[in-house]
Amino acid sequence: ERVERVERTAENDTVQKALELYETLHSEYVKTTTEKQDYALARELCAKQVTKIYSQLHRIALELLESVAEQDQASNYRVLKFRGEATDRRRRLSSHLALARKTSQGQKRDALCAILAALCCRLQKNWLAAWDDEVPVRGYFAHALVDPSSCFQVAMKMRPLRLASLLVTTEAPLGKALAAMDHGGPFPEGHEKEPLGERQYAMQRVLVDGGYGEEEKERLGDLQPEAQLRRLMGSDEQVLVLDVYCALAPKEHVVRHDLGSIIREELQTLLRDAKRRGQAVVLVVGGEYPLELARKVYIQPCFTGIGGLMCGYFRWKQTQKSAWEPPKLMGQKRVIFGLQLP
Repeated sequence: ERVERVERTAENDTVQKALELYETLHSEYVKTTTEKQDYALARELCAKQVTKIYSQLHRIALELLESVAEQDQASNYRVLKFRGEATDRRRRLSSHLALARKTSQGQKRDALCAILAALCCRLQKNWLAAWDDEVPVRGYFAHALVDPSSCFQVAMKMRPLRLASLLVTTEAPLGKALAAMDHGGPFPEGHEKEPLGERQYAMQRVLVDGGYGEEEKERLGDLQPEAQLRRLMGSDEQVLVLDVYCALAPKEHVVRHDLGSIIREELQTLLRDAKRRGQAVVLVVGGEYPLELARKVYIQPCFTGIGGLMCGYFRWKQTQKSAWEPPKLMGQKRVIFGLQLP
């Protein structure tokens, strides 16, 4: 019993330290964005601080992971997984998360999400902010803790253990998955609830040979309706939503610890397994510079060659003879998506 008390005390200390580190990073990020209205500077300062305390963040993340996740099979590296939990969907997100934190395990998962959000911060993307309006804030990933379809997957190098990447996925019908994304997704509000009718759908790809403009977009005259996309928009078939794909280390540590091959293999395996199951994969190409991210990562042959992953804009029209509707503005910009069809 005394040993158990000591272990619980140590676990509580780890949780407390994790939350303290996260709160320090988050409050500084909020302060810079509020006082200076400079998000680029806030991302830069946060990324520098994460690099400075990386060893501490890494150690705490490992301790928490070992106690909340289960090992999965992987060839030449280690993979740990844990899933979101079912809750009363009628409650607000803050209430869901508060209920989940009532258990010791829930507190550790909560703290782990905060630390993982910190480890993922880069110059191009900061993950410390809330997913919606939940309080207290534990970073972008915490909302998935109360989604039973979500899966957290952490890959790490062995001998010695070194965190490499994080994948967070969920499953939903394509229409519902897109509508749940920022600003209601790429289609008009309520689009997924309306009868399919004669609607046509396509993905207008970016960064294609012979494309036009800065984005090298596929020409509308070349755009053809995609039958599989129409089928998915009209069905309850589950697609795999890649919500998060991140390195769990600052860039210099990815290089120093030779983590790049594991990070790359995690996405390749996800795409390969989905293709084998006949399941579509959809994702938002995020960050401040999505076109560059698509160019450097998602449209590389090592990913596109698996199942035809493409990046671009979802387009739709009412009938075969109608003109394609323009891509919807989501906030101040049009959002680039990634899509691998079944």
